[in-house]
Amino acid sequence: MQTVTLKIKLLPPNKGKLEKMTRMLEIYRQACFWFLEQAEALNTTSRAHLNRETYRQACELFDLNRGTLQCAMLKALSVRRSYLSRKQRGKKASLPRFEKTIPVMVRQDCYSLHQLPSGTWVIKFPVSSGRSQIAVPLAASTYHAKRLQDLAGGSCRQGSVEIWRDKSGEWYAAISLVYETCLNEPCGVIGVDFGIVKLAVLSNNVFFDGRQVRWRKERWAERRKALQQAGRLSRVKKESGREQRWMRYINHCISKRIVEIAKAEGKAIALENLLGIRERAKGSKKFNRMMSGWNFRELASFIGYKAALAGVPVIYVDPKETSKTCPRCGNVSRYNRKTQGWFKCTRCGYQSDADRVGALNIAAKALDALGARL
Repeated sequence: MQTVTLKIKLLPPNKGKLEKMTRMLEIYRQACFWFLEQAEALNTTSRAHLNRETYRQACELFDLNRGTLQCAMLKALSVRRSYLSRKQRGKKASLPRFEKTIPVMVRQDCYSLHQLPSGTWVIKFPVSSGRSQIAVPLAASTYHAKRLQDLAGGSCRQGSVEIWRDKSGEWYAAISLVYETCLNEPCGVIGVDFGIVKLAVLSNNVFFDGRQVRWRKERWAERRKALQQAGRLSRVKKESGREQRWMRYINHCISKRIVEIAKAEGKAIALENLLGIRERAKGSKKFNRMMSGWNFRELASFIGYKAALAGVPVIYVDPKETSKTCPRCGNVSRYNRKTQGWFKCTRCGYQSDADRVGALNIAAKALDALGARL
């Protein structure tokens, strides 16, 4: 199973629908807080216990669809479990009060999606108890429309949806689509090495240069510094958001291309386990600032879910010594890499791009792991 979440903007609803949707948000927030209070009073994290003790009263108190009311109960229990878990680990934690509006979760069997003859997609969902529902058009992009066509064609099934309003007053829906995945038998492995100068290097000599990206991030950092010195903190936050969205777009493009290459060659993808990457990669203040805005985990997660949808296996390996090991003779030495970008083995003289050597070693480790599984 692989879940894909589509964040789609809703077209502005009319006055009547807007009032109903706003009221639904507020009642859902109140229901979440009420269930949290009841769970505290009963000292429980059990859904069955909380449902048995409070559900009938909740139905009388809150004018919500029964499925949505159940989602409010699950939200409250999830928050309480997280709170208790943090306390058990000795971390600072306070029980949320749900003072701000939160996204309304609608169960998969309580809403529907359909396409009008004009091509516009519409979501229909309940805003109160009973069978009362409203229909709101979606501002679906070409990508969204393609995924929704998958749903209409039976290639996937719909999961739950979350509906919310942002600070600017725009409404959004996060629709979950669940795909059945079937991984193909690989005939080899493509290793992927992540970096700063080169965003990603594949073991089959494909390089994703990061110089232009790095230049743009440095300009953004200088701009934020100037805005901060000028006291324009709201603009600093806005610029930071723009950078994050742009970097997310870059990660989507790179991950899509890597999966396409692996699928075309019928190979699995080998990624390094990224736990502790920020501790391992330390340098100057400028380098550390670059690292802070570089989301390696996001790129790896994008590769993971895109590969699952394409039927491409992904193998995670320990990256220890991959940058110091000769892929030809196996010699491990820190002197093999006297410069950042070039590798030269002190034993056999093998030379190559340092990041490509890392990708080759990651692929070799993955092949060993794949052979052990088989």
